[in-house]
Amino acid sequence: MQATIGNARRLYEETYDLEFRTPAATRYFLLVIAQEETAKAFLLYLVRDGIVPLTSAVRKAINDHTCKHLIGIIMDYMIMHWEEYEELKSIMARDAELGDHFPDDIGSALNILRYEKIGRWAAKHWVWAEDPNYNREVLKVANGKRDRRKQDALYVRIGATGELASTPATITAVEVTAELERTSRYINFTEALTKTEDKNAFDKNRFVKVMGALNLLFDKSNSRSL
Repeated sequence: MQATIGNARRLYEETYDLEFRTPAATRYFLLVIAQEETAKAFLLYLVRDGIVPLTSAVRKAINDHTCKHLIGIIMDYMIMHWEEYEELKSIMARDAELGDHFPDDIGSALNILRYEKIGRWAAKHWVWAEDPNYNREVLKVANGKRDRRKQDALYVRIGATGELASTPATITAVEVTAELERTSRYINFTEALTKTEDKNAFDKNRFVKVMGALNLLFDKSNSRSL
């Protein structure tokens, strides 16, 4: 866990060596890789604390890009980032309204990670009695949308008829700024998990709520065992 966090910080810090290079695509690529390393660290934290068993399906999730992007969505929820006080008030009011429930996107991220990714790698021959109604944006992440954007930062993409479809120059400075801030939050979050005294990098109530959900989702009595 410490090694993955350290690698994430190294990648994050090395992006500043590229601050004045254009296009900003290489910075974007490195930042998303750093975020994936923090997501890996969080999954290892869950394994260490006995919440998630280290099975072959879970080991596959540790190396799967889309799983790590889903974990990123969940980490963002626990971090509960806000800029203005009015934004914080709105977040707290929404949490109070939801009670024990999760926002649609977070519930979807948790269930897709557990059942559509890890669950199907562990046991392929099962179907839902009713198809789940997952959040569309989260489903796009699960299907590789965010990973494809990362690849766009590195490669020239060619279309079906041989035309130029995308180049790294499509990555904008605005995107890089957003990913810099997100990466910093993820690193601070995972570093806080390694310290008993430093828990200011995330919202404690949301953290407890997510841990409770993960305990239930990965419980050995779950019908789709790992």
